[in-house]
Amino acid sequence: MVFQKVLKGINGLDNAQAQAIVDSGITCNWWRKAGTITPAERKIHLTMNNLKLHLNQYHRPVPPSNPLHSLHTGKFGEVSPFISTTAGAVERDFSTKRNLVFPPFMTALNFATDNNKSSGYIFYAYLMTVGKVAVEMEQFSEEIRNLYVYQDYQPYYRQGEIMAKIIIPSVQIEKVEGYNCTDVKLAQRRGILPAPHFTYTNPAYQAPEKLSNIQEVIS
Repeated sequence: MVFQKVLKGINGLDNAQAQAIVDSGITCNWWRKAGTITPAERKIHLTMNNLKLHLNQYHRPVPPSNPLHSLHTGKFGEVSPFISTTAGAVERDFSTKRNLVFPPFMTALNFATDNNKSSGYIFYAYLMTVGKVAVEMEQFSEEIRNLYVYQDYQPYYRQGEIMAKIIIPSVQIEKVEGYNCTDVKLAQRRGILPAPHFTYTNPAYQAPEKLSNIQEVIS
């Protein structure tokens, strides 16, 4: 088992909402849509079929044959039991004989700001992975970027996805940073990283370093 640090960008929040998420945990869209979920329902929805829908048909309608269709007929992502996060990725360019690095910060920032259209928030957390496919095991996240585990072609591989399930508990969230859209655009023109306008550090955070070995994000 590996404790993997990740970033999660979320758009459409304010400072109070971002702090509340840190204090309560990041829940999946399905939970927020349903309001209340049961252990039995968790077992039903944590499937490889739903994982593939989350990865490849996030913005497409929920298939009529899917149990989630009764809850929502719009985009599957709006009722997904999975939570996308990023830990960065490395891609080899054989033509130039070099590695291409895709840092998680920029991926999370793009999601947080809706590609620089509005302000947003980046959450810093960690997840547990086991180096194997374990879709039905809620406590373990899926390392989609790991080519030893997920060997099918992934069109969004560069996003460096680590897929959590149902909820990222508050104790695994270190902090949240808020980024102003205008500041992000200005920083990009200057070729520097933007500074956050808001930071909230979780007083209940349980640092994984005291629990196990840590694998940092790619930088």
